[in-house]
Amino acid sequence: MAETPDIIYTQQFVAANVQYLDYSEREEAVDLLNDFDLETGESNVQHDVDENLAGYLGYTDRKAATKLEDGLTGVYPTFTQDSLNLTHKQHHELADKIREAQKNKSMLWQGVVSFNPDFLERAKLYDPETGVVNQRAIKRAVQKAIPEMLKQEELNVPETFWWADVHLNTNHVHVHIGISQTKNTRPLKFGEPKGTFQTKSLKKIKSVVHREVEDKISREHDINLEKKIDELKKDVVDQLKENLQQQQQQKMLEQIWYALPKYKDKRRWRASNNSYDFREAKLLTGKLVDNLLKTDLNQDYEKYLLAIKQKDSDNREKYGQNIPDSIPKKQKDLHDYLMNRVFDELREVDSVSTKSNFSERVKWLGIEGNNELIEVLSKQLKNTKSDIKAKKLKKEIGIRKYYVGVLIKENKNKNYLNQISELKEKGLKNNVQDYLINDLQEKYRLGVLQLISRNKRDNDNKTEYQKLVNKHADVSQLSVKKINEETVAQKNQYLDEWLKVVKNTKDPNVQIYLKNQGLENVNLSEYVDLQKRIMQAKLAIKDNNKKYANNVSLRNQKNGKLFKQLKKDYEDLKNINSKIDLNQTQIRLNQTSNSKNVSRQKNESKSLAKKENTERKPTNSVSPRLLSKLSSALTSVKKEGQERINALRRNLDKEDDFEKQDRIDEIETETGRSMER
Repeated sequence: MAETPDIIYTQQFVAANVQYLDYSEREEAVDLLNDFDLETGESNVQHDVDENLAGYLGYTDRKAATKLEDGLTGVYPTFTQDSLNLTHKQHHELADKIREAQKNKSMLWQGVVSFNPDFLERAKLYDPETGVVNQRAIKRAVQKAIPEMLKQEELNVPETFWWADVHLNTNHVHVHIGISQTKNTRPLKFGEPKGTFQTKSLKKIKSVVHREVEDKISREHDINLEKKIDELKKDVVDQLKENLQQQQQQKMLEQIWYALPKYKDKRRWRASNNSYDFREAKLLTGKLVDNLLKTDLNQDYEKYLLAIKQKDSDNREKYGQNIPDSIPKKQKDLHDYLMNRVFDELREVDSVSTKSNFSERVKWLGIEGNNELIEVLSKQLKNTKSDIKAKKLKKEIGIRKYYVGVLIKENKNKNYLNQISELKEKGLKNNVQDYLINDLQEKYRLGVLQLISRNKRDNDNKTEYQKLVNKHADVSQLSVKKINEETVAQKNQYLDEWLKVVKNTKDPNVQIYLKNQGLENVNLSEYVDLQKRIMQAKLAIKDNNKKYANNVSLRNQKNGKLFKQLKKDYEDLKNINSKIDLNQTQIRLNQTSNSKNVSRQKNESKSLAKKENTERKPTNSVSPRLLSKLSSALTSVKKEGQERINALRRNLDKEDDFEKQDRIDEIETETGRSMER
């Protein structure tokens, strides 16, 4: 159970009424005796509010709840901005203002500040043994806080007035507050004055009251913590400036320099600039700052976050558990501040001698950064009317997509090596371990060969590459045109051997392997059978294409049933593959970035049958685009007949993703040079 906070503030609003004055003064809550005595007393003071107005003013200063302070000339415990205890005259004037507010249909804001007894005791404003409460200190704190809250709400105008009473009739000392206006100055909403206060205004009254009431030691703690946070922030900034002078950071600064748009006014180089032409420089700079915060600046940065966390904890103790975590906002603020310091440094640079290397810049930006930038560039391409600019944008998007594919493969390869090391270190040396290590080594080798352009592979590499593709390629990437009985037989043999090994889940090697492959919760037999069914369906489609080449209607009828089953199998495979994570970190990043493009992908899928040269990224899960082709084909069978079926067959007969990537590899060098120019 959460501890009670030091201070709670609640507020509601209604149409102004003098009953709230009576309510705050009601007899069971008002006591006009001893200044600091908590015992119930009696008073002969007569209220000057009409008996028919037994409302909020009467409630707030009622006898059983409040105490009239000694040494004051007033006869009412109610206090305002100008008086700690109202006289008869002041009380009459307050009642008249409330009536005027009621007549003019102004709002009445009713607030309650409630104090934790432990907090008042720590602040030396309450003695639990004698029952003494220092009302005067509480009243002065409220007098200080309300104007600041009113200023926040733009209610600090002559028409605004307020009153309050300290109530002592419950376990928690609390203050009832009434705020209104003789004539409304608030914006109208649905014909009535706006009643809701901003959250920061409600926080303001709590923070100011707490600040004014808390003891000196507590205030010093808060002040010292604020100073510490400022000093730690300064340390991080100073460390950044020092690190930017180091040689290892200079190369990255050069890449950022070349990505920066050459604005006439370089003050536009700011983290808050979200324009298209500034996006790459901003992403590069953000990545530089991220890397430094994880490495050279990390020690001071972690101390800074720890201090922020301590401040959040203190605030929750003071104001309640609903105080939000401020770390995310502080992290972003500091991150943007550090980015701006990098831009400040670059503004001092007149020129950079090193030649820009576009491909290196793209690689350094990484998967997530490039995917984000590809989305920005795609929007820019959609909106541009210039053929020259469109051509340039298409080239840049293409090269970035290429490098995203390269980075994904490189990261998968690193992951395979890590899995091999873990098996050797933590596994049990036996035949199972040998098989699983060999399996991972083959997948790693396939990844290495995929990074070599087809025209650069020698004959031995080509043979090895094709053998590994037949064995380890995702069945969704095996094209109808290329699939044959031999390929299916090789894949089936591998799947049978693999299943026989990995079903032995008691072996520690298998446990490590399945965990790293993301296969712990997958029914392995169903997974293998599903892949076999998909390959068999593709073989049947290819056979029908050949057998019924001269009978389109019959061919469509035969293949239509296969497409329907294939669609279901692809969906099942997609669900299983969603649990598989060969490269957990990078695939998650890629999925996060690609989630922004779900809507766009759905629209693109409608015309995929007409796009024969559409590029797909290599992936270990079923391609959404290929699944969309199948779905589109099923609709075609029913609606548009031969034309769409032919288009589907052409697309299914296209070369697989590996061969598409090879073609991209062949033009990469030329494209990269073109972009650098």
